[in-house]
Amino acid sequence: MAELTPSPPPINKVGLCVIRGGCVLLARTRGTQVFQIPGGKVEAGDADDIAALARECREELGLEIAPETAELLGRFSAAAAGKPGLIVTVKLYRAAFGGEPSPNAEIEELRWQPLEGTAEDASDVVRLRIIPFLRGL
Repeated sequence: MAELTPSPPPINKVGLCVIRGGCVLLARTRGTQVFQIPGGKVEAGDADDIAALARECREELGLEIAPETAELLGRFSAAAAGKPGLIVTVKLYRAAFGGEPSPNAEIEELRWQPLEGTAEDASDVVRLRIIPFLRGL
């Protein structure tokens, strides 16, 4: 009998859904070609997902979210961009925020992606899972 190799754990991230005028905000990290939902991983020192989301939005987008308004929209999984054999799971939130998003820290570019358009340069989780879900909202 063949021995089974355990699957690596998924890459867990939190992301902020910002929709404006039928478009969703996407971000591209410096040195990559793939657009993602803005956000990141929960790190040591983050009390929970919302604290991580607030920190990531402050660092990457220059936005201050109102944590008490955060609402989980869903969890979405797909193959991780540039990491063969790994799965990424994004817990997608929406929240009220102050400020206008701008690329900061490792974010090189922001883009407003039309929900009805194609996003060939977006990660699988964005292109195959999140955008189709957002079209139905």
